[in-house]
Amino acid sequence: MTLPRLRLRIFSIAVLLFATCSVFLFGIQLALAQDADRKKTQKSFVPEMDVSLGILGQLTDARTPTTSVVQTPGSDLHDIFTTQTNQGTSPSAGVLGTFHQSFKPWLGYNVNVGYTRFSENYSYGSAFVPEKGSKFPPFDTFSRGSIGTNMYELTIAETFVGPSSKRFNTFGQFGGGGLFFLPTDSASPASYQTRPAMIFGVGANFKLSNRLDLRAEYRGLFYKSPDFNLPPYDGYNFPMTRLFTVTNSPAVSLVYRFGRTAKRPHKDYLVQLR
Repeated sequence: MTLPRLRLRIFSIAVLLFATCSVFLFGIQLALAQDADRKKTQKSFVPEMDVSLGILGQLTDARTPTTSVVQTPGSDLHDIFTTQTNQGTSPSAGVLGTFHQSFKPWLGYNVNVGYTRFSENYSYGSAFVPEKGSKFPPFDTFSRGSIGTNMYELTIAETFVGPSSKRFNTFGQFGGGGLFFLPTDSASPASYQTRPAMIFGVGANFKLSNRLDLRAEYRGLFYKSPDFNLPPYDGYNFPMTRLFTVTNSPAVSLVYRFGRTAKRPHKDYLVQLR
Protein backbone atom coordinates (compact mmCIF):
# COMPACT_ATOMS: atom_id res chain seq x y z
CA MET A 1 0.00 0.00 0.00
CA THR A 2 1.42 3.40 -0.98
CA LEU A 3 1.92 6.14 1.61
CA PRO A 4 -0.81 8.48 0.19
CA ARG A 5 -3.36 5.64 0.30
CA LEU A 6 -2.32 4.75 3.85
CA ARG A 7 -2.78 8.35 4.94
CA LEU A 8 -6.14 8.50 3.22
CA ARG A 9 -7.28 5.30 4.99
CA ILE A 10 -6.10 6.58 8.40
CA PHE A 11 -7.89 9.87 7.79
CA SER A 12 -11.10 8.05 6.77
CA ILE A 13 -10.99 5.86 9.89
CA ALA A 14 -10.43 8.92 12.09
CA VAL A 15 -13.39 10.72 10.49
CA LEU A 16 -15.57 7.62 10.94
CA LEU A 17 -14.58 7.30 14.62
CA PHE A 18 -15.27 10.99 15.21
CA ALA A 19 -18.69 10.73 13.53
CA THR A 20 -19.55 7.58 15.52
CA CYS A 21 -18.58 9.19 18.83
CA SER A 22 -20.55 12.33 17.95
CA VAL A 23 -23.68 10.34 17.11
CA PHE A 24 -23.26 8.28 20.30
CA LEU A 25 -22.93 11.36 22.52
CA PHE A 26 -25.83 13.05 20.75
CA GLY A 27 -27.94 9.93 21.29
CA ILE A 28 -27.16 9.91 25.01
CA GLN A 29 -28.07 13.60 25.30
CA LEU A 30 -31.31 13.06 23.35
CA ALA A 31 -32.24 10.05 25.50
CA LEU A 32 -31.70 12.03 28.70
CA ALA A 33 -33.81 14.90 27.36
CA GLN A 34 -36.60 12.52 26.31
CA ASP A 35 -36.51 10.84 29.70
CA ALA A 36 -36.96 14.22 31.40
CA ASP A 37 -39.82 15.10 29.03
CA ARG A 38 -41.45 11.71 29.65
CA LYS A 39 -41.34 12.19 33.42
CA LYS A 40 -42.80 15.67 33.04
CA THR A 41 -45.53 14.33 30.74
CA GLN A 42 -46.39 11.48 33.09
CA LYS A 43 -46.95 13.96 35.93
CA SER A 44 -49.52 15.89 33.84
CA PHE A 45 -51.05 12.81 32.18
CA VAL A 46 -54.59 11.89 33.23
CA PRO A 47 -55.74 8.30 32.50
CA GLU A 48 -58.93 8.25 30.43
CA MET A 49 -61.63 5.86 29.29
CA ASP A 50 -63.92 6.57 26.36
CA VAL A 51 -66.17 5.04 23.72
CA SER A 52 -66.64 6.21 20.15
CA LEU A 53 -68.99 5.53 17.26
CA GLY A 54 -68.45 6.67 13.70
CA ILE A 55 -68.22 5.89 10.00
CA LEU A 56 -65.32 4.31 8.14
CA GLY A 57 -64.23 3.94 4.55
CA GLN A 58 -62.89 0.74 3.02
CA LEU A 59 -60.33 1.32 0.25
CA THR A 60 -58.27 -1.66 -0.90
CA ASP A 61 -55.76 -1.43 -3.75
CA ALA A 62 -55.97 -4.16 -6.36
CA ARG A 63 -53.17 -6.75 -6.45
CA THR A 64 -52.04 -7.80 -9.94
CA PRO A 65 -49.15 -10.28 -9.89
CA THR A 66 -47.88 -11.17 -13.39
CA THR A 67 -45.56 -13.97 -14.48
CA SER A 68 -43.93 -14.55 -17.88
CA VAL A 69 -42.00 -17.45 -19.40
CA VAL A 70 -40.00 -16.55 -22.50
CA GLN A 71 -38.98 -19.94 -23.83
CA THR A 72 -40.83 -23.08 -24.81
CA PRO A 73 -39.38 -26.17 -23.09
CA GLY A 74 -37.32 -28.29 -25.48
CA SER A 75 -37.13 -25.54 -28.09
CA ASP A 76 -34.64 -22.85 -29.08
CA LEU A 77 -37.51 -20.48 -29.90
CA HIS A 78 -38.28 -17.65 -27.50
CA ASP A 79 -42.03 -17.95 -27.20
CA ILE A 80 -43.74 -15.85 -24.51
CA PHE A 81 -46.34 -17.24 -22.11
CA THR A 82 -47.80 -14.70 -19.66
CA THR A 83 -50.30 -15.12 -16.81
CA GLN A 84 -51.92 -12.37 -14.77
CA THR A 85 -54.05 -12.65 -11.63
CA ASN A 86 -56.05 -9.72 -10.25
CA GLN A 87 -57.62 -9.38 -6.83
CA GLY A 88 -59.43 -6.32 -5.50
CA THR A 89 -62.49 -5.07 -3.63
CA SER A 90 -65.11 -2.47 -4.40
CA PRO A 91 -64.88 0.72 -2.26
CA SER A 92 -67.41 0.84 0.55
CA ALA A 93 -68.46 2.61 3.75
CA GLY A 94 -69.26 1.11 7.12
CA VAL A 95 -69.50 1.72 10.85
CA LEU A 96 -66.83 1.59 13.56
CA GLY A 97 -67.14 1.39 17.32
CA THR A 98 -64.13 1.67 19.68
CA PHE A 99 -63.66 1.28 23.42
CA HIS A 100 -60.44 2.96 24.64
CA GLN A 101 -58.71 2.96 28.01
CA SER A 102 -55.33 4.49 28.87
CA PHE A 103 -53.11 3.78 31.88
CA LYS A 104 -49.91 5.63 30.93
CA PRO A 105 -48.96 7.93 28.00
CA TRP A 106 -47.27 4.93 26.40
CA LEU A 107 -49.71 2.26 27.57
CA GLY A 108 -53.38 1.89 26.68
CA TYR A 109 -55.57 -0.23 24.48
CA ASN A 110 -58.36 -0.04 21.90
CA VAL A 111 -61.04 -2.63 21.23
CA ASN A 112 -62.31 -2.00 17.69
CA VAL A 113 -65.54 -3.43 16.26
CA GLY A 114 -66.36 -2.64 12.63
CA TYR A 115 -68.69 -3.62 9.81
CA THR A 116 -68.75 -2.95 6.07
CA ARG A 117 -70.15 -4.60 2.95
CA PHE A 118 -68.46 -4.88 -0.43
CA SER A 119 -67.60 -7.22 -3.33
CA GLU A 120 -64.44 -9.28 -3.63
CA ASN A 121 -63.38 -9.20 -7.30
CA TYR A 122 -61.19 -11.85 -8.91
CA SER A 123 -59.86 -12.31 -12.44
CA TYR A 124 -57.33 -14.45 -14.27
CA GLY A 125 -55.86 -14.09 -17.75
CA SER A 126 -53.21 -15.88 -19.78
CA ALA A 127 -51.73 -15.39 -23.24
CA PHE A 128 -49.29 -17.28 -25.44
CA VAL A 129 -47.34 -15.39 -28.13
CA PRO A 130 -45.24 -17.74 -30.27
CA GLU A 131 -42.12 -16.69 -32.09
CA LYS A 132 -42.14 -16.95 -35.87
CA GLY A 133 -41.58 -20.56 -36.83
CA SER A 134 -43.07 -22.03 -33.65
CA LYS A 135 -45.29 -25.07 -34.04
CA PHE A 136 -47.64 -23.87 -31.29
CA PRO A 137 -50.53 -21.51 -32.19
CA PRO A 138 -51.20 -18.31 -30.20
CA PHE A 139 -54.01 -18.31 -27.66
CA ASP A 140 -55.42 -16.33 -24.74
CA THR A 141 -57.91 -16.93 -21.94
CA PHE A 142 -59.67 -14.67 -19.45
CA SER A 143 -62.14 -15.22 -16.61
CA ARG A 144 -63.46 -13.02 -13.84
CA GLY A 145 -66.11 -12.86 -11.14
CA SER A 146 -67.20 -11.30 -7.85
CA ILE A 147 -68.46 -12.46 -4.48
CA GLY A 148 -70.47 -10.09 -2.30
CA THR A 149 -69.51 -10.23 1.37
CA ASN A 150 -70.20 -8.73 4.76
CA MET A 151 -66.94 -8.06 6.61
CA TYR A 152 -66.88 -7.81 10.40
CA GLU A 153 -63.81 -6.63 12.33
CA LEU A 154 -62.77 -7.40 15.89
CA THR A 155 -59.29 -6.13 16.77
CA ILE A 156 -57.38 -5.19 19.93
CA ALA A 157 -54.49 -2.73 19.73
CA GLU A 158 -51.98 -1.12 22.08
CA THR A 159 -52.22 2.68 22.02
CA PHE A 160 -49.78 5.45 22.86
CA VAL A 161 -50.07 9.22 23.14
CA GLY A 162 -48.48 11.63 20.65
CA PRO A 163 -48.16 15.45 20.51
CA SER A 164 -51.00 17.22 22.34
CA SER A 165 -52.31 20.73 22.98
CA LYS A 166 -55.26 22.36 24.70
CA ARG A 167 -57.76 21.29 22.03
CA PHE A 168 -55.95 18.47 20.20
CA ASN A 169 -54.35 15.23 21.24
CA THR A 170 -52.89 12.62 18.91
CA PHE A 171 -52.36 8.88 19.27
CA GLY A 172 -51.15 5.77 17.53
CA GLN A 173 -52.20 2.14 17.70
CA PHE A 174 -50.78 -1.25 16.73
CA GLY A 175 -52.25 -4.68 17.30
CA GLY A 176 -54.16 -7.57 15.78
CA GLY A 177 -57.37 -9.52 15.67
CA GLY A 178 -59.70 -11.13 13.19
CA LEU A 179 -61.72 -10.28 10.08
CA PHE A 180 -64.88 -12.30 9.47
CA PHE A 181 -66.17 -12.65 5.90
CA LEU A 182 -69.79 -13.73 5.41
CA PRO A 183 -71.00 -14.07 1.77
CA THR A 184 -74.19 -12.13 1.03
CA ASP A 185 -75.58 -14.89 -1.21
CA SER A 186 -76.58 -17.72 1.12
CA ALA A 187 -77.33 -20.01 -1.84
CA SER A 188 -73.77 -19.83 -3.25
CA PRO A 189 -71.11 -22.50 -2.53
CA ALA A 190 -68.94 -19.80 -0.93
CA SER A 191 -68.80 -20.19 2.85
CA TYR A 192 -68.06 -18.08 5.92
CA GLN A 193 -64.34 -17.53 6.57
CA THR A 194 -62.11 -15.91 9.22
CA ARG A 195 -58.79 -14.25 8.48
CA PRO A 196 -56.23 -13.10 11.11
CA ALA A 197 -55.31 -9.45 10.63
CA MET A 198 -52.81 -6.86 11.83
CA ILE A 199 -54.04 -3.33 12.56
CA PHE A 200 -51.97 -0.14 12.65
CA GLY A 201 -52.78 3.55 12.49
CA VAL A 202 -52.65 7.09 13.83
CA GLY A 203 -55.32 9.64 14.69
CA ALA A 204 -56.25 12.85 16.47
CA ASN A 205 -59.01 13.96 18.83
CA PHE A 206 -60.48 17.49 18.78
CA LYS A 207 -62.04 18.53 22.08
CA LEU A 208 -65.64 19.72 21.68
CA SER A 209 -66.51 19.83 25.39
CA ASN A 210 -65.44 18.31 28.69
CA ARG A 211 -67.05 15.01 27.66
CA LEU A 212 -67.16 15.00 23.85
CA ASP A 213 -64.40 14.75 21.23
CA LEU A 214 -64.37 14.53 17.46
CA ARG A 215 -61.92 11.87 16.27
CA ALA A 216 -60.32 11.48 12.83
CA GLU A 217 -57.97 8.59 12.20
CA TYR A 218 -56.20 6.49 9.60
CA ARG A 219 -56.43 2.73 10.08
CA GLY A 220 -54.64 0.05 8.08
CA LEU A 221 -55.53 -3.66 8.02
CA PHE A 222 -53.01 -6.23 6.78
CA TYR A 223 -54.36 -9.71 6.02
CA LYS A 224 -54.61 -12.48 3.43
CA SER A 225 -57.63 -12.13 1.16
CA PRO A 226 -60.47 -14.62 1.63
CA ASP A 227 -61.08 -17.47 -0.79
CA PHE A 228 -64.32 -18.53 0.98
CA ASN A 229 -62.99 -22.09 1.21
CA LEU A 230 -63.43 -22.56 -2.55
CA PRO A 231 -60.75 -24.38 -4.58
CA PRO A 232 -59.81 -22.65 -7.87
CA TYR A 233 -62.68 -22.72 -10.37
CA ASP A 234 -64.90 -24.77 -8.02
CA GLY A 235 -68.44 -23.43 -8.32
CA TYR A 236 -67.26 -20.34 -10.23
CA ASN A 237 -65.60 -19.87 -13.59
CA PHE A 238 -62.76 -17.83 -12.12
CA PRO A 239 -59.84 -18.54 -9.76
CA MET A 240 -59.89 -17.85 -6.03
CA THR A 241 -56.67 -16.05 -5.14
CA ARG A 242 -55.08 -15.92 -1.69
CA LEU A 243 -52.92 -12.79 -1.75
CA PHE A 244 -51.76 -10.64 1.15
CA THR A 245 -53.32 -7.20 0.99
CA VAL A 246 -53.66 -3.91 2.89
CA THR A 247 -57.02 -2.22 3.40
CA ASN A 248 -56.96 1.53 4.05
CA SER A 249 -59.77 2.35 6.45
CA PRO A 250 -60.01 6.04 7.45
CA ALA A 251 -62.67 6.84 10.04
CA VAL A 252 -64.42 9.80 11.66
CA SER A 253 -66.10 9.26 15.04
CA LEU A 254 -67.82 11.02 17.93
CA VAL A 255 -66.13 10.24 21.26
CA TYR A 256 -67.64 10.26 24.75
CA ARG A 257 -65.20 10.34 27.70
CA PHE A 258 -65.94 8.85 31.12
CA GLY A 259 -64.51 9.69 34.53
CA ARG A 260 -62.05 12.50 35.15
CA THR A 261 -61.94 15.42 32.72
CA ALA A 262 -58.86 17.30 33.81
CA LYS A 263 -57.48 19.82 31.35
CA ARG A 264 -54.92 18.48 28.96
CA PRO A 265 -51.44 20.02 29.05
CA HIS A 266 -51.06 23.12 26.87
CA LYS A 267 -47.47 22.51 25.93
CA ASP A 268 -46.81 20.13 23.01
CA TYR A 269 -45.01 16.96 23.83
CA LEU A 270 -44.01 13.77 22.13
CA VAL A 271 -43.98 10.47 23.96
CA GLN A 272 -41.77 7.73 22.58
CA LEU A 273 -42.60 4.07 23.03
CA ARG A 274 -40.28 2.30 25.42
